[in-house]
Amino acid sequence: MCGLISLYFKNGEVSQAVAADTMKMAGSMLDTLRMRGPDDYRLVQMGSAFLGHSRLSIIDLQTGSQPIYNEDGTIAVLLNGEIYNFQELRVELEKLGHHFQTISDTEVIVHLYEEHGEDLFSKLNGMFAIVIYDSRSKILLAARDRIGEKPLVYCELPEFFAVASEVKALLKIPAVSKEIDIDSIALYLNSMYVPAPASIFKKIKKLPPAHYLKLVGKKQIIRKYWDPQQEIKWKWQEKDIEENFLELFLDAVKIRTYSDVPFGVFLSGGIDSSAVTAFMSKTYPSPIKTFTVGFTQEIDERPYARMVADRYQTEHTELIISDRIEDVVKQVITYFDEPFGDSSAIPTYLISREARKHVKMILTGDGGDELFAGYHSYVDQKYQLGNRVSTKAYKTINQLSLKSCGKGILEGLYPRTANFGRAFKHWHWVRSIFHEEELKTTLNQSFAGVADFFQKQHWLGVHGEDALSISYAFDLNYYLPDDLLKKVDMASMFASLECRAPFLDYRLIELSLQIPPNIKIKNDCLKSLLKSSLHNYLPSEILYRPKTGFGAPVASWLKNQLKEMTFDLLGQSCKIESFIDRKAIQQCLDLLYRTDLIKDYRVSQKVWLLFVLESWMRNYL
Repeated sequence: MCGLISLYFKNGEVSQAVAADTMKMAGSMLDTLRMRGPDDYRLVQMGSAFLGHSRLSIIDLQTGSQPIYNEDGTIAVLLNGEIYNFQELRVELEKLGHHFQTISDTEVIVHLYEEHGEDLFSKLNGMFAIVIYDSRSKILLAARDRIGEKPLVYCELPEFFAVASEVKALLKIPAVSKEIDIDSIALYLNSMYVPAPASIFKKIKKLPPAHYLKLVGKKQIIRKYWDPQQEIKWKWQEKDIEENFLELFLDAVKIRTYSDVPFGVFLSGGIDSSAVTAFMSKTYPSPIKTFTVGFTQEIDERPYARMVADRYQTEHTELIISDRIEDVVKQVITYFDEPFGDSSAIPTYLISREARKHVKMILTGDGGDELFAGYHSYVDQKYQLGNRVSTKAYKTINQLSLKSCGKGILEGLYPRTANFGRAFKHWHWVRSIFHEEELKTTLNQSFAGVADFFQKQHWLGVHGEDALSISYAFDLNYYLPDDLLKKVDMASMFASLECRAPFLDYRLIELSLQIPPNIKIKNDCLKSLLKSSLHNYLPSEILYRPKTGFGAPVASWLKNQLKEMTFDLLGQSCKIESFIDRKAIQQCLDLLYRTDLIKDYRVSQKVWLLFVLESWMRNYL
């Protein structure tokens, strides 16, 4: 895994004096990404573009330094990530007459661009953020993988555009404003994260998954290159779906184990990571290294992980997170370049740090819940709106502001959609921490509608005519890339560890979108298809145990180890009072510390979000 930066000057000409200053600035930008790539570091100027790369060596350890060029040096490529089908692509390109100087996956991208131009991205199976500079046409392309495993952010300045792996790199540009976006504060308090294309800063944007940015002179163009399976077939027999899943999943695991360095599996004892462990044991000859994290308090899945580890005879490591977490919390909040409220980032970093002592690369079970219906909220949504809503009705509803989606309006338009507005708002309410109505009194500035933001932006589209399919789509568009995958990327990169997720193979995503909801959930049994597919690989104790979320004991932390720090951060005259009403802050503290509501998730989570936001602002502003 790596970190990358690029600066693209609009006018195409850069004086020697400007170039010298720019190289110095670019060097400071790249320094912020050293944890992403501690093995190699390179910064070059190529005409009107400056390209920088810090590398964590996984494939082609000796000759894989970047940028990598085509034969005549006119095209340069930076890659953060891995291209899993690069060997097949290389064979095809060699047949077309292309010559390779390395065995790295990055060089394949150079020659794919020569053959296919901007259409190359849809040919890649991988997780990636890519920058391509073509000095012949003075065009810069920056692309992000289909589901958003690898981050890419950008901003525009008067003289140039800047692209980077992380926001903190862009903040090293003196001209980049640190003005906070109040709409992003609202999104963060509502959802625990800031979803693409927004960032916490007004002038910095995130490139959405499955999109690429094209820079030509002063113009910037953003295009989507993948929209999975627009037409929903739903004609397969369940047995055929199971066979297709098993075949694709085995291949997804297999192609992610190609590496020149040791690797292992994050094993929680849940279905997804256990399935990865089982299938990896079929493809990898040596004993697998597995890693599990547990707490001294009530959250502990180690016995289930141990059961799977014993079955597949893995070299198993357990990490117990002790009560002394204050310093780690500070470190993780500081490393994240935006306020990020998912507390599971803490154990994710700690297990990544432990795993890095043994391996350089890890397989994870991320994506299984989103693709195959693993959340209890999906069952709730099923009962909120049981009947299908026609595509025409959904498109009409989607054009309306949620504020106008009242029962009377919907019934007048489409009688069968009378409950749609309530169902959507219920789904959004279930996933929210500070509800939108609360934010109106919590924030001391006006902000755009939070629910409207989520309703209007669908990078990967909405597939299906029922409430469950709509729920899946929102998770694929937002929760998965902007919460789960950002967490894994940032926490693992903080430990200089690469993570790969077989469930997020785009072929499995396309398959999952073809599966009817009544096959994914049967008789209110979550992941019904996955469980029936895996019955020969995993014990029933794993397949049918109650789902346990991967989180941290936030309420206990705030009541005990972090109590003093919380009052230091959220006492009088804290920075977040620029955006958040003091009375609202105090009310959150009172609910947590002066009542017995410690078991109410939202009570502790609200204080945690404020805690993280204040701590983050003190570091970045």
